[in-house]
Amino acid sequence: MADESTVDEKAQLKAELAEPAVDDDPKFNGNVENAKFLTNGGDVKVEVETSSSGGASFTGLGKEELLQYANDPFWKKVRVILFILFWVGWIAMLAAAIVIIVLAPRCPHRPDLKWYDKQASYQVYPKSFKDTNKPGKAEPGEGVGDLQGIISELEDGHFQDLGVETLYINSFYKSGGVDNGMDVVDYKDVEPSLGTLAHIRKLRKETKDKMRLVVDFIPNHTSRNHTWFVSSQNKQDPYTDYYVWKPCTKGGAMPNNWLSVYGGSAWEYDDLRGECYLHTFLKEQPDLDLMNEDVRKEMKDVLSFWLKEGIDGFHVRNAEYLVENMTLGNELASGSGSVMVVENMTLGNELASGSGSVMTYETLIHDHTTHQPESFELLQEWRAVLDTAANKPGREKALIVTVDTDMNTTMKYYETNGKSGATYVRMSPITNYNTNGLATHLKDRIQEVAVDDVHRKIWMLDNENLDRIASLIGDEYMKALLAVQILLPGVSSSYYGDEIAMKNGVPATPSKDPVSKLPGQKNRDAFRTPMQWSSEQPNAGFTDPTFMPWIPLGTNYKTNNVQHAKAYHSKHSIMNTFKQLVLLASNESIQFGKTVVSVLKDNNDILWMTRKAEGFSGYLVIINLGDSPFASNFKEAKISNTLMHVFHSDGDLIEGDMDLSKRAVSIAPKHVHVYKFD
Repeated sequence: MADESTVDEKAQLKAELAEPAVDDDPKFNGNVENAKFLTNGGDVKVEVETSSSGGASFTGLGKEELLQYANDPFWKKVRVILFILFWVGWIAMLAAAIVIIVLAPRCPHRPDLKWYDKQASYQVYPKSFKDTNKPGKAEPGEGVGDLQGIISELEDGHFQDLGVETLYINSFYKSGGVDNGMDVVDYKDVEPSLGTLAHIRKLRKETKDKMRLVVDFIPNHTSRNHTWFVSSQNKQDPYTDYYVWKPCTKGGAMPNNWLSVYGGSAWEYDDLRGECYLHTFLKEQPDLDLMNEDVRKEMKDVLSFWLKEGIDGFHVRNAEYLVENMTLGNELASGSGSVMVVENMTLGNELASGSGSVMTYETLIHDHTTHQPESFELLQEWRAVLDTAANKPGREKALIVTVDTDMNTTMKYYETNGKSGATYVRMSPITNYNTNGLATHLKDRIQEVAVDDVHRKIWMLDNENLDRIASLIGDEYMKALLAVQILLPGVSSSYYGDEIAMKNGVPATPSKDPVSKLPGQKNRDAFRTPMQWSSEQPNAGFTDPTFMPWIPLGTNYKTNNVQHAKAYHSKHSIMNTFKQLVLLASNESIQFGKTVVSVLKDNNDILWMTRKAEGFSGYLVIINLGDSPFASNFKEAKISNTLMHVFHSDGDLIEGDMDLSKRAVSIAPKHVHVYKFD
């Protein structure tokens, strides 16, 4: 059977080889007889022999033939031409690439800005922002703002509406109840009337990836009720030297003539220990000895605790007073060049000799108790703690201080001996509130402190310890000052209520401010009145109508409130101006551009400023701080004549390009205009 199968397969293969397609193949010469059939264990194979005479036979060139072609003049010339063309083409492409790199438009330089370099911040005084307590619930702090009140304005709330991305919260630490959170009894716990640590964690969770949180850090002093101080009074180690103690006798001479910031001696006799302790501020706020290594470790531990809770930055309160000169020498009298010696100055009775009045802080030059080199070193230590926590991009931490001194001293807070200290210094762009010559004052102030590309500032107009700016200068100037604050190089920090031009209120009776009880001191209750949310009576939406606010509301809350500022037909309200300016400040030239500021030569009530970053559109800011309209082409600004109108504080925008070579711009009194140019 196998042989028959093999014969059949041979016949089939012969038939296939006889097909015309095979005849067309020159290998077979039309003769299928060249095919041999081979069998191997049932497998059939075909072996075809091609004829060298009957078909085209292909073989490669031999060595001699190749050499003949290689040496042929024609092919030599072809090779040379191709070689030259290759290198000419390669060099041409290289040259073209270089030309493109050199001449093509470059991406403009963008500095590596961190979150704290570009985000407007909003300062909240927790007790006065919003109270969420409800009647019938046994909760502490009725009529007092709380952390939940801040949380309630996060999601589609006030902060988002304003466009601010950094939230700065004043002290919420558990305190001794004397100075509204500034007399700390526990750095790692929350004042019960404000909430709990769980509220801080909820606040952090709600703001994650949306807002940055900055909090107060109060290292200069504690409450007299802090366990550290109680242990130090009793000389219990390791707390014996946690505070600045010096020998003295009750009713006798004080260790030296140092004065409290609030007037009178900075020393207080302690009956239990039988010595005097230093208090730069209130006697209920004893100064920590920050030269003590154990105290320094405690402060670093406080920072680490809150860093683990997700806090992004710290405002170091009272940074200029952190360390004193340990020689404990007397300080000189201001203006006299001599030591202030007051023979009858005894503890608790610091009267100037023969004057019958309490000595004020301004009496002395405080060269032993402020701006000490060791204070700068402390800031550097704390900055290192923050930098260690900033272990990934986007997790950078900020160390912020507020100081009021000359610029040479201010620079030391940023850096000394090549070591970084404060990330930012907070200061005000205005120090003279006389509206006569205001434009010139602002120009001089900005040229002195603002035009610095390295040491950027946080600009504030007021805070919980200062008169509200609208009371100092009038709300008709608020838009102008907000424009200066928000559009300067650096970033802005706005105190709650500034966006609606809240004014000083009426202090509580009795006062909630312990400082107001001291001779010659202002009552800070007036700067801390509750936020005016609406015209709702009697508490303007701050707290439940059945509660009594901890400080009386501002008297104008019915007409000046957030509800009114964002209502229909309130397009040009101060709050809407604030929002537009914050949005404008997100542009590159405002964030990191060069600054030129001046007043018009023809009218020194007109303040103008340009902000321009290379490769980006610039901005011309014009503010009329006078009482009359004025028109100008602003040639002295030395910018393009073609402008685009992008902001007007009190009117509509001009559409299309403006050509200042053909027409001037007219600025009405107290109005602010911003123009874009290339």
